[in-house]
Amino acid sequence: MKKNFITIISAGFGVCALLAGCGEEHQAPPSERNQLVNRFFRSMENGDSVSATSQGQKLLAMDPGNDYIAKLVNIQQSNSYVERAQKLVNAGDVSGALAVVEEGLKVYPLNRTLSQLRGQLRQLRHAKMLIANMRSAKSSSAMTAALTAATTGLSSNRTEKLENYFKTYRQRIAETAAREQAAAVAEPVVPARPAER
Repeated sequence: MKKNFITIISAGFGVCALLAGCGEEHQAPPSERNQLVNRFFRSMENGDSVSATSQGQKLLAMDPGNDYIAKLVNIQQSNSYVERAQKLVNAGDVSGALAVVEEGLKVYPLNRTLSQLRGQLRQLRHAKMLIANMRSAKSSSAMTAALTAATTGLSSNRTEKLENYFKTYRQRIAETAAREQAAAVAEPVVPARPAER
């Protein structure tokens, strides 16, 4: 009898241990998880994508099947690249910003925001060259060619300031053409005489 009692008690403890999940990892306490969720959304609200990404990854570790949090983490990670690129653009380093966006696209190749930003940065980098060509052109024909290239190349990024610059540049072309015309009238081109024999 005593032997049966010990066996039954041992079996009962074994069943209790199995039901209690002995040796399994437990979810974080609700208060800890709630605090992490609050910090995650507060970081997103404040635009701190680095902290939001870190906290979002911790939330994903607690709840790996949560697609909503996974999407938010992906958005925050791309925002991190956008923020870094913006800082470089503000500092005047367009090529560096483009490199950061390219790095982000290697990690998130289907990210639409990063793809659009890459296109805009490429156009901005190209714009510097177009404006430099406009400034270096001396003759009215070279100025006209530079203006045509710039208006075509910058067609999708027309700002009021850029339109005003183009308008002023057209006036400079007209003035340069008038000076060239006046110089041609004042100094007619005399054909060279053939050498006498």
